[in-house]
Amino acid sequence: MNISIIGMPLFYGCDKPGVEKGPEELRKNNLIDIFEKNHNVYDLGDIEVEKVSEKEKYKGDLKLKYLTQVVNANNGLASKVLEALENDTFPFIVGGDHSLALGSLAGASKYFGDDLAVIWIDAHGDINTDKTSPSGNIHGMPLAASMGYGYEKLTSIFFDKAKIKPENVFILACRDLDKGEVDLINELNMHVWTNEQINNLGTKEVLNQLLSLIKEKNIKNIHLSYDIDCLDPDYVPGTGTPVSDGLSYSQSKELLQGIMSTSLVSSMDFVEYNPDLDKNNKTKETCVELLKLISNELN
Repeated sequence: MNISIIGMPLFYGCDKPGVEKGPEELRKNNLIDIFEKNHNVYDLGDIEVEKVSEKEKYKGDLKLKYLTQVVNANNGLASKVLEALENDTFPFIVGGDHSLALGSLAGASKYFGDDLAVIWIDAHGDINTDKTSPSGNIHGMPLAASMGYGYEKLTSIFFDKAKIKPENVFILACRDLDKGEVDLINELNMHVWTNEQINNLGTKEVLNQLLSLIKEKNIKNIHLSYDIDCLDPDYVPGTGTPVSDGLSYSQSKELLQGIMSTSLVSSMDFVEYNPDLDKNNKTKETCVELLKLISNELN
């Protein structure tokens, strides 16, 4: 497979510095070599992210933090993802915080149109809007905005329409949802498997349900958005918003293997590794193992 690696050194979406160092740290730990063992790799470098001081935080909006910087960086990312797809390569986007999905999903949507599903593996729903967000951190909003809900400057990134239909979104491993997120999920009757449901049903049954739904819809392309905080903090202490009782590594491995075995995954995010918060390199080691797994399973 031809793979385009794109770094997104962005922390403005989570307002917790350190996560922007993720792409550089993973490159130092053989990110490119890991993928070159199995694929033709095009390293497209990092998206340019404007550097501003903390006092600029609310300059673009009184509630949403670093709005201007997040929007500009994601427009740049969307363009790069679209370019990668047009060149018949698989965009693999390395973060950086999860607000980068605003751009990656916009680029994928521009290319695939409605023939696209999103699988969101994350401890959080990231389905807040400007009206429901308790924090104003945009990394909690990309899924809602991509479905067309929320602040216009986020919903109109790259092009001015919804990027994904709510019925084509599938959320796995969430266990920390805000009230506004629960309300929107219920309103839209979305497909969600919480961490508790995965534990009770088992990964095999969850995959069976998930992939059956995608097959029924006859969707041929999946954007896979993987937040490392889906894992229990024992595996990934170095992430900005850890939530206890997460997936085990083996559960995550089985889910990734099952999803990738479809050969429908066409683009992917890998987000929220914060080297500054790591303990004894545990998160880095987990990330490297995950990257090896992803490289082996992509086909």
